[in-house]
Amino acid sequence: MLLGSTPAASARSTASEHRQVRMSHHTKLSKTQLQFLSYVSQDLSREKAFLTALAAEPPKPVAAPAPAPAPAPPAVPVAAPVAAPSDATSVNTADWACIRMRESGDRYNDPSAPSGAYGILASTWHSFGFSGWPYQAAPAVQDALALKLYSLYGFHPWSSRFACGL
Repeated sequence: MLLGSTPAASARSTASEHRQVRMSHHTKLSKTQLQFLSYVSQDLSREKAFLTALAAEPPKPVAAPAPAPAPAPPAVPVAAPVAAPSDATSVNTADWACIRMRESGDRYNDPSAPSGAYGILASTWHSFGFSGWPYQAAPAVQDALALKLYSLYGFHPWSSRFACGL
């Protein structure tokens, strides 16, 4: 029952409302109104599909822009690694220095027999095709023969190897 009204008035009001509702269901719409409702219905369907797809799809991370590459430092020439000299490849080692010191006092022109920096016997010198005496040869020739002897026999041709710990 409505406030401030009689029971009969309240019943009339309710009946009147029902008639209005029933009439609205039977009301005919114009062609323009039907097109508008169709458009709105389609628009709502598209919006619903979009929102459904948006809700189902996880958010894509936004990639940060790649940092600009740092400028390359100026090219510096790199020296090739130098292999440490060994007794087999160079007479500039501590072992060879000890042999020269013990055999000739590190003098390439030592005339005593055996002669030269490495105390080479004349017979050994000649067996390798050299003439004259070892002390008469250039230091590079004496060094080359010492390395050749080492490649064949190690430090065994030199008795001073014991004093040098070889």
